[in-house]
Amino acid sequence: MKIVYLVQNPGIASRTPDGWHSTVIAARQDSGYADQDLQELADADILVVGLEPVTEALLGRARQLKLVQRLGVGCDNIDLDAAARYGVPVCNMPDFNAAAVAEHTIMLMLALLRRVFESTLLMKAGKWPISTIVAQGIFDLRGKMVGIIGLGAIGQAVARRARAFEASISYNDRFQHGPAIEEGLGASLVSLDTLLRQSDIVTCHLPHTVESHRMIGRPELLKMKRTAILINTARGAIVDEEALAEALHQGIIAGAGLDVFADEPLDPKHPLRRCPNVLLTPHTAGQTREAMERMVETMLDNIQRVASGEEPRFRVNPSGRT
Repeated sequence: MKIVYLVQNPGIASRTPDGWHSTVIAARQDSGYADQDLQELADADILVVGLEPVTEALLGRARQLKLVQRLGVGCDNIDLDAAARYGVPVCNMPDFNAAAVAEHTIMLMLALLRRVFESTLLMKAGKWPISTIVAQGIFDLRGKMVGIIGLGAIGQAVARRARAFEASISYNDRFQHGPAIEEGLGASLVSLDTLLRQSDIVTCHLPHTVESHRMIGRPELLKMKRTAILINTARGAIVDEEALAEALHQGIIAGAGLDVFADEPLDPKHPLRRCPNVLLTPHTAGQTREAMERMVETMLDNIQRVASGEEPRFRVNPSGRT
């Protein structure tokens, strides 16, 4: 049996089960693949995928494939319909890093509210900036309205943690969650327009789809409070990054915390890098050591299931070869 790891970080290949063959390939900067790498797919049984694109053309090279295992939640980099046509299950990992991403989200909120980044830079420059920082304004999370866009596993984990800080919670989602979830989280469903207008903190936790593409653009940013902050630890393309950079420079909103970007790695000349009121992290929210171990355990469990002829867990695409 053979596993092909389609990832940027080759370290995960060290967890290949004993007796299996494996190889690691990665996309070029143009998102294509070298022919030599694609040849490795011909006899692959399992494809383990990070954020690399999995196209119909790529799947067509892997005709004995039995599983595409996504190392994460979102599958917008995988052609799910093509995989279904080839009869290949695509599985994700829906909950393995929900706690980690939620903690990172709260960290960004607190760091922005307390101006941690500015304080650190000024103190490392030899200053004692108490007057400057207090004059700019530092704030409690307690009592703030946190608006959560997307109340899935991560959104709910964020809500629970924000509630522990005595924040108020509203949410916007494709459907209304039941009374047990809403009452347990103290969350109320509102329209996106209402959420943007009333929230002190807007945080995104939804997949990137045609409907969510750049759903936070200049019109949406203009609806937010000038004192509000935006957090995105979901998918970069949910936010119009150029409009956000402009809004930050113009003071349309107070700040932003971003862990994801439309194109990764972020261009060294991207305007977001020049915004003083933004915190940037390199897509690390869900990559704690503990979350990574849970990820590996889920991957290995599904590999063993497929090897034993069982159905893998957490399938996200339709079944049946056409």
